[in-house]
Amino acid sequence: MAELPISALKSLKNHLVEEAERDAPRARKTYFRRDPPAERRQKLDETLLAFRVARRMEGETEGWLRAIRQAVGVPVDEVARRMGVSKWEIFRMEVAEKESRIRLGTLRQAAAALDCELVYALTPRQGTLEELAAKERVRREKIREEEQERKRAEAKAREKKVLKAIGWRAAIRKTIRRGLREAGIRVR
Repeated sequence: MAELPISALKSLKNHLVEEAERDAPRARKTYFRRDPPAERRQKLDETLLAFRVARRMEGETEGWLRAIRQAVGVPVDEVARRMGVSKWEIFRMEVAEKESRIRLGTLRQAAAALDCELVYALTPRQGTLEELAAKERVRREKIREEEQERKRAEAKAREKKVLKAIGWRAAIRKTIRRGLREAGIRVR
């Protein structure tokens, strides 16, 4: 058996895909995208539990840098010396953190100066990751259904417009379709 060149195989594949799309334009397109396993979401939810508790405390502190520095009892001068910056830079970092404009790298350096480690996470505002994933699946399905309905309505409107423009009646169209089917021609 002779081997086909790659370009011929690509052309054949493209031709088959085009025919399939032409033959089944209303067929549901399925996009295979793996959903993270429920076990992974459950483990993440367990890990994020501590962050959700910490988030509740967020309003009670003026920022983690200042809260940890004061809780441990490290003076601003000492943190500045450890980081190799002025004490005013430490105050600026604490304000920048409070205003959510501190860079993660800077925050990581400040944490190291306090003999801490920077750990951050994204947590759902409410509920668990599993609930968030379920909401997202429902939202995507609703969007997909709305898009399909919109396409059907547009196709119906185009069909009516064309039929009106050429003056065909539904009965004539039905008769022609029946005749084409009897002749073995596939008609939608």
